[in-house]
Amino acid sequence: AERGEVEMPELLKNAFTGGNIIPTVLLLLIVFYWLIAIIGAIDFDFLDLDFDLDLDFCNADGPFYALLAFLKVGELPLMFVVSIIILNFWVIAMLMYYLPIPVGGRLNSILLIPAFILSVFITRVETFPLRFIFRHSNMEEESNNAGKAIVGELCRLKCDVKDGRLGQAEIEGNGASLVINVKAETEELFFRKDEIALVIRKDMEKSLYYIVKNEGVLK
Repeated sequence: AERGEVEMPELLKNAFTGGNIIPTVLLLLIVFYWLIAIIGAIDFDFLDLDFDLDLDFCNADGPFYALLAFLKVGELPLMFVVSIIILNFWVIAMLMYYLPIPVGGRLNSILLIPAFILSVFITRVETFPLRFIFRHSNMEEESNNAGKAIVGELCRLKCDVKDGRLGQAEIEGNGASLVINVKAETEELFFRKDEIALVIRKDMEKSLYYIVKNEGVLK
């Protein structure tokens, strides 16, 4: 029989059939996360580029770093980007219902791999114009940060920064902290996670700060 319009009960059945349960569960987790964040049970920054894992996910040599760099996560909130990827992943998985293959079968499950890769590329295109909105918002937030001048401040590295790669650092304030994107002033400089560095200048176009060694400063 030809596959026409998918009714809601049939869509739900397809969503929980075979390998399709993977993108469906991921989507449900994302919806649950945003619902909790909206009602204020957790901070919007939860899970957002502030992991404190032994894994050191922002290691510049890791594949996860390459994925984050490709998606420009330094300019967009991590959970925002992840949410769009999973939503795209789920939509593509549901659209595979129209392919001439068994719904939820082995081939359907195998095709979820290229479906996820495709969702990453689609997310890259979808979030491109949003980077400028978030960049402008971040600039306003920094300018309104109680007149705090970031240049000349000390910051603590949240991950290794080396080989001219982008990293992140935290500047502690009165009761709050500010996370900024940083880069070594020269490619020869190497900074380890939790090391204290000195912010010396800002790249206004890229909205990132350059850091140098701050010898003699204790952690």
